Amino acid sequence: MQENRREHIRFKLTAPLIADISLWCVGDRETRSRSQRVLLDNISVGGCRFTTSLLIPVREDIQWLLKLQLGHYTVKARVVVVHTGDQDGLFRYGTRWVMSGLDRQAFQFRLHEYMRLVLVSSPHIHTLYKKIIDRGSDGQFKKLDVTS
Repeated sequence: MQENRREHIRFKLTAPLIADISLWCVGDRETRSRSQRVLLDNISVGGCRFTTSLLIPVREDIQWLLKLQLGHYTVKARVVVVHTGDQDGLFRYGTRWVMSGLDRQAFQFRLHEYMRLVLVSSPHIHTLYKKIIDRGSDGQFKKLDVTS
C-alpha cells in the first residue's frame, strides 16, 4: 500500500466545475490578461487540478487567478502551477493555492459546504468526509484507507 503524501484530501469532481483563469502576476510585476475557461478535475484545500488546451509554464514566480463558483459562493483565488501533464491532446495542470491563513479558512468552509451539496445523495461519503476533515494532527490521514 502506498503512503499518501498529500497534506489535504483531493476530491475528484464528478459534476463538471468550470473556472475562469487569467494571469495575475509575474514575479513582483502585476500583469492582467483576459480570462479563459478551464475544467477542474479535482479540488482540495491545498490546490486543484484542471484541464485546458492552453500551454501554461510551470513556474513558481507566475501566479494565476482562478474564478470559480462553489455552490452559492464565487471564489477568486490565486494559484501557482506546480506540475503538468497531457492527456488526449489537452494539458493537465496541478496547482497550489496562494492564500493567507484567513483566506484559506474561508475557502475551506466554502469548499466543505460545496462538497456537502454535491455529495447530497451519498450519506456514507458525508460520514467519511466528516471523519477526514475533523482529524487531528495525529497523522491518521496518511493511514486512512479511502479506497473502500
